[in-house]
This record gives sequence, structure tokens and C-alpha cells, in this order.
Amino acid sequence: MKVVVIEAHVSEFPEPFFLKPGEQVTLGNMDDEFPNWVFVKTKSGQQGWAPTQYIERGSVATEGILLQDYDNNELNTTVGERLTVLFELNAWYRVTRGAGEKGWVPVNTVKTAPK
Repeated sequence: MKVVVIEAHVSEFPEPFFLKPGEQVTLGNMDDEFPNWVFVKTKSGQQGWAPTQYIERGSVATEGILLQDYDNNELNTTVGERLTVLFELNAWYRVTRGAGEKGWVPVNTVKTAPK
């Protein structure tokens, strides 16, 4: 699906992390604005949001293990920019743009592009 940006988005996390299955993270608060996102901290100290569906909770409530590849690369977007949606998860789209750059954008910042 093709979408067009109707509200610019600027990432609050300009240095994304890239996690692999089996990596351990410390679990923090759940997101109030976007359900099913939890704030995580990596072993190397990086912090950001991750979808709960990608994390298996450990025996301790504040520990989790990644179930699949994940990165928290949010794209900075400009109004009028066209993106291609790969999938939707928890009110965010995973998209590509231009030469194949992949990242996340909030669903409410885009609309279906006219044909």
C-alpha cells in the first residue's frame, strides 16, 4: 500500500538500536499513547520502544528476550512524502522510502495515497 505523509514526524530516538532473537532487554513502562509498546533498555545501554509481541517476558517481570529481529528506526518525514507500507503493528506502519530505507512511522501521520 502506498501512503502520503499528512503530518511530519521527527524521531525522538535519532540513534536506533538493532536487536536479534535471543537478546535480553530490561523492560520499563508501557506506552500510554500507543498500546502494546514497552520501553526497553539493551545490554549496551540503548533505550527505546519495542512491540510487546516481539518480546517474551522472563521469569523476572522486568526482563525480556527478543523473539525476532527488531529495530526502532523511526523515519523523519515531511508532508507530501510518499512511502510504501510493509505492515502495520500497534498503530505504527513499517515502511520503505526512496532507495529502500526502512523504518517506522505513526499511522495517524499518513493517509492512503491517491492513485
